[in-house]
Amino acid sequence: MTDLIITNTIKTKDDHVIGVMTLNNPKALNAQNLDMVRAMRERLLTWRDEEKVAAVVIHGAGERAFCAGGDIKSLTQATGVDDVRAFFEQEYGLMAEMYDYPKPLLAWGHGVVMGGGLGLLSACSHKVVTNETLMAMPEVSIGLFPDAGGSWFLNRMMGKVGLFLGLTGGRFDGVDALYLGLGDAFLAHDDFEKVLDACVRADWQGGDHHGKLSQILSAFHQNPVRPSQIIADFHTINQLMNQGSLKEVDSALKNYQGDSAFISSAIDSYIKGSDTTKAITWRIYHHIKPKSVRAMFEIEKIVATQCVLQGDFKEGVRALLIDKDKNPKWRYTLADMPDGWIDGFFG
Repeated sequence: MTDLIITNTIKTKDDHVIGVMTLNNPKALNAQNLDMVRAMRERLLTWRDEEKVAAVVIHGAGERAFCAGGDIKSLTQATGVDDVRAFFEQEYGLMAEMYDYPKPLLAWGHGVVMGGGLGLLSACSHKVVTNETLMAMPEVSIGLFPDAGGSWFLNRMMGKVGLFLGLTGGRFDGVDALYLGLGDAFLAHDDFEKVLDACVRADWQGGDHHGKLSQILSAFHQNPVRPSQIIADFHTINQLMNQGSLKEVDSALKNYQGDSAFISSAIDSYIKGSDTTKAITWRIYHHIKPKSVRAMFEIEKIVATQCVLQGDFKEGVRALLIDKDKNPKWRYTLADMPDGWIDGFFG
């Protein structure tokens, strides 16, 4: 068991327990490596089968992040397809089990919640966001694609907001998350211990533990004092995305003349991102329609492995995290991308 995952249980007044799991990698914004994923998976499976465990709370160490994603730098050092596939099998396997988890899972989504971190949060039954929550699926900047369940939850957002966020890597906040289905309750971060205490004092003897946790969160929920920027820009986002092809969307984004700082910032990251990622994201959004989240994870595993082995991923990580020159040399643009190039990521 790695010390980057800390677990403990808190006994309730009625002799149940609350499992508490801390992602303990604050220097890396609680990004997960393979050992952390395995440790989480092992502990969650153990708690699943322990009758006394009423609910599980997952949060990040420190004040800056729930989880900034996966340890993508380590993936660039993988020596072959088996090593790459092993990481995604474990990461996606964990999230698939979380989607199906029979007990309430509470994700405390404070601070940075991005990439695989957003995948973790979205897999939980109860999702808390705060005034300091900062979310994104920023894979276009590293040549991956919006994975870790992103192919599932982005495709289910209102209108074509999910497509916009997947293509651009646009950053949004906790207020936006409430409207997008990525947040169930808006709480003050300082109330974390109070929520735990309320869980300790609650009566868990009844069968509806999910309903009990929802009641507890409702008691602490605060109505946001500012509106959602995504809702304010909803019509414009849909106009930008409602084009006949990816090349037409590309043109619409690059010719945007509006005054939304949110849209403009998202377009900036889009322009700098991998066109291969954009084409994969477009293909998944429009043409991949699995019947279950587990089926989606199987597709994501194939695509993610190919992104690491043959796509823009290693170059994106080099430019952003290793050499830090922020000047990636992407393999293709939309204009010169060969026919059949994207097909190879799905086979």
